[in-house]
Amino acid sequence: MKESKKLTRITALILTVIFLGFVFAAFFTMLAQHHKELVHSVLMTPELKATLPEHPDKLDRLAARINGFTAAIAENMWLKDEMGHANSAFQYALGKRVINTGSQNMVKLTDGHLYDLCDYKPLEGNARDIVNLRNTAFSGLPFLFVYEHPTLYRDDMLPSGYEALDHSAQMADEVLTVLKDGGIDILDSRDVLTASGRDLNDLLMVTDQHWSTLAAITMAQSIAERLNETAGTHLDASLLDLENFDTLTHEKLFLGKYGQRLGTGLVDPDDIIEYWPKYDTHIQRETKRVVSIDHAEGTFREAVTRFDRLQPDPGKTYNLLAYTYYGQVEAYDLLTNESAPDTTILLLKDSYSAPIGTFLSLTARHVLCVDLRRDVQSLDWWLDTYHPDAVVMAYSLQMLRDDEYEFG
Repeated sequence: MKESKKLTRITALILTVIFLGFVFAAFFTMLAQHHKELVHSVLMTPELKATLPEHPDKLDRLAARINGFTAAIAENMWLKDEMGHANSAFQYALGKRVINTGSQNMVKLTDGHLYDLCDYKPLEGNARDIVNLRNTAFSGLPFLFVYEHPTLYRDDMLPSGYEALDHSAQMADEVLTVLKDGGIDILDSRDVLTASGRDLNDLLMVTDQHWSTLAAITMAQSIAERLNETAGTHLDASLLDLENFDTLTHEKLFLGKYGQRLGTGLVDPDDIIEYWPKYDTHIQRETKRVVSIDHAEGTFREAVTRFDRLQPDPGKTYNLLAYTYYGQVEAYDLLTNESAPDTTILLLKDSYSAPIGTFLSLTARHVLCVDLRRDVQSLDWWLDTYHPDAVVMAYSLQMLRDDEYEFG
């Protein structure tokens, strides 16, 4: 027994030494390879300033520097991706259908899509905030709330026995019930996308929580039709019929958030499809990223497509940003289409609805796509400056769950 205990202690000591040796090797390798990025992460750059509150004190600035440094460490850790891929492969090898990746439990759905199971969080308070906002800041304006549901669009997509682990439908129903009781007009993507007659494989990403561009076009068309009904606009929703678009498919170009946890050895990147009108268009675009302002003008394709996002990463056949080729979390996009009816739409957006706003610009003269989480003017400023004919708030379940919205 004594010999057994001694052997156990020796084994534990050896494993501890190996583990600590690996930790120190990983840390110093990271310093050697990415010291510039680590130093840059603690500098008070415009990007870091954008995370500060309106009147920051010294503690706010210190906290921002610490957060920037820890984020840089997480991003640049030596063999981070390879270790994550090995961990996922090991869990799959054990026969697990749900694998743990940090704080998330990711399941492979019955149709092959990847999806993070949603634990429950009460959201009625957030819904009441939206009702109060409609009744105050947007009083007298046509207002439409667009709910953007994540990947789970059919009950049979979840493997049998896992239904109790996901609360996305319950939370969505609770939020929408409060909004309906508050008299708010709603478009639910679960209704729109499933009723579109289009294959869910064409509407959803396999490796990411976001929709495909086809889903964004489908939602934009439904929004235009609903605004015609409720706001008295005269938007030509038929311009968004698929028969009116040319397309170009970039095969296996985008590896989304879920796919990055697995690597291309376990999952193929998603195809990315460009869409642009067959009819003549001329669009002007002004975009604020963090602090810089971009301007573009020309045909729809020339003005709105971020072609740099459609290039593979160096040394690879795919990239991690292709989903953002029609915008994502820029502070705002101002889109002008002089040939469209004289209608101004204020779209309060998140990453799901950024491409929705892009395609709405084919139907309305002015589309203001504003992300209120970013460094932008107050909501009152947008209303007083542009006098929108209708306000559309398009938020995903993730946006509501994380409380990542501010009302200016």
